[in-house]
Amino acid sequence: MIEDPLAVLFTTAVVASLSLVGGCAATEPAPRVAAKPSAPAPLVQRFASEPAPTPGFPDPDRGQKLRAAAADVGALARRTAQQERLPALALGVVIDDELAIREVIGVRDVALGGEVDEHTRFRLGSITKPLTAAAVLRLRDEGRLAIDAPAARYLPALAGVVYPTRDSRPMTVRDLLTHSAGLPRLGVFSPASTARDVTEREILSTLDGFGLESAPGTETSYSNLGYSLLGLLVGRAAGVPYRRYVSEALLAPLGMRDAAWDAAQVPAGSLASPHVRAGDAVTPIAPWRLGASEAAAGLYASLADMGRFVGFQLAAWPARDAPDAGVLRRSTVRESHMMARNGSAFPASGGSDGPGLGWQVREDCDLGHVVFHNGLIDGFSASVVLLPRRGVGVVALANVAGADLESLNKKVLGKLEATGAMVARVVPPSPSVRRAAQAVAAVIGRARTDVLDRRLRPGWFSEAHLGALRQELRDIGERMGACALDGSAMVESATSARFGLRCQRGALSVAVRVDTSSDPRITSLNVEEQTGSSALENVRRRARPAHCR
Repeated sequence: MIEDPLAVLFTTAVVASLSLVGGCAATEPAPRVAAKPSAPAPLVQRFASEPAPTPGFPDPDRGQKLRAAAADVGALARRTAQQERLPALALGVVIDDELAIREVIGVRDVALGGEVDEHTRFRLGSITKPLTAAAVLRLRDEGRLAIDAPAARYLPALAGVVYPTRDSRPMTVRDLLTHSAGLPRLGVFSPASTARDVTEREILSTLDGFGLESAPGTETSYSNLGYSLLGLLVGRAAGVPYRRYVSEALLAPLGMRDAAWDAAQVPAGSLASPHVRAGDAVTPIAPWRLGASEAAAGLYASLADMGRFVGFQLAAWPARDAPDAGVLRRSTVRESHMMARNGSAFPASGGSDGPGLGWQVREDCDLGHVVFHNGLIDGFSASVVLLPRRGVGVVALANVAGADLESLNKKVLGKLEATGAMVARVVPPSPSVRRAAQAVAAVIGRARTDVLDRRLRPGWFSEAHLGALRQELRDIGERMGACALDGSAMVESATSARFGLRCQRGALSVAVRVDTSSDPRITSLNVEEQTGSSALENVRRRARPAHCR
């Protein structure tokens, strides 16, 4: 038998794999606000006079090497399409801001045929959620809502929900963004139909007396209902329907020209039909209409669109001094990529996975900082994974429910890793921190320490401490001889780094921290003897996350 598409959509998936569903958006015009709230006066910020060092990739041939994996990536895509019996598959690798590798395979419809290309539209399912979160954050940046305010301030119907304990705090907008509002996966309304749009009235009328499963901020539980409500909230705060705001404020400026909210909006010959699998059969089904629940899972987009979207996400990294004129501040995009630890327990005991703002975040032992989301809805599957510090993203779209695109993307990352070029950016130390380390290196083994003394912050080192420090540096010099920086460094922040030193009889590492005054002085330093091929090898090993050691 063919699976009930409702069962396909609402199958519970492991949060870490994020084969998730959802939807939300407004199809009925949201009531217009009487007047646009006045934005708060901008805060006055002062910035460092010394330009921030720009992180960069150490291998000048990185891009060329990564692109050389195109043949292997294409072979993976073709093999997956055959094994998974995918009518169509669109796979892309984004390097920095470019869709550098693409492979598009199959037909739009198994009954009607039709070739697919990079402009064929697939439904994204829950990958709509990062766009919904971006809309919320843009409104926050515009001063039109506060994400730590009670959500009922912007969506009054939420005042009708029932909290499980008398000490529960009100759910906030941030709780909805991070799946920690206490809401279940689905509401008590039907979130989709093949015949008609879900209305705002249907959704909001179910909130009066609706019981939360947990006190807000105490647990995470993936909730399509929460993102459906965020879509309605966006409409209220923006003064225009969710769909219009996202389209005008985000999709159009990002150049996502193929994006659409309804199958009927897609030009003839450009839509991949949804399919389900049953036994050996793959069968087309009618697309769902989500209406006012579309903010959790409703958007259609092409591989070309997703290349632009992923490129925009990657372009927020690293933090830098360059002008910032995108549809979202770079700092806001980076904020959405970070694991939420805002007074709520994500994760409860120092684990490696947790929600960001619209995204899921993992600290991977091999890949480092990973940002991802998957989607599953009415005969479509989708998966996006970003490696922000490596400047690489992978997106896969298919027009059949339940395709294992997460495994495909993982294998693609393996092929890219095998090139040896998928390394993280290296943050160069600031000149002031480097000068501090050079001052330490210059006095090792020397009787006089004037060069270093002049770099120490007055009042931060007692005379006893200074005496012990000078003696330690003399002792090290007697054992190891003269030392100099070897060019390696581990940067912790703009004011702190650990440097490798090559000495006549061994290797050292020196950690220095400077203050933020106009003439930066040393406030902390530590010297360690090192073994191994690199002075920083042992330090790097100790710096790995605890769950990776």
